Amino acid sequence: MPKAKGKNRRQKFAYGLNRKRLYRNARRKAAPRIECSHIRHAWDATKSVAQNLAEMGLAGDPNKAVPIAKRRLQVSAGGTGRSWARVCGLS
Repeated sequence: MPKAKGKNRRQKFAYGLNRKRLYRNARRKAAPRIECSHIRHAWDATKSVAQNLAEMGLAGDPNKAVPIAKRRLQVSAGGTGRSWARVCGLS
């Protein structure tokens, strides 16, 4: 099969570019600006998101922070009398 013509020029390295500034700007654009000043000032870039949030006392995953209460069947002391009302708070 013949090769496509046109865009097969060799890439040239740009020596005049400031690589440090490019890296810094790319990092700045990748991470959005946090509006809350308390969170922004308490944030540590060397730590993970979960570690930062745990230090601040915030929850990363609300499903893990507030577990769903499981409905359990309670057996009364008298024997076989089962009461859903006590467990579910319906009394």
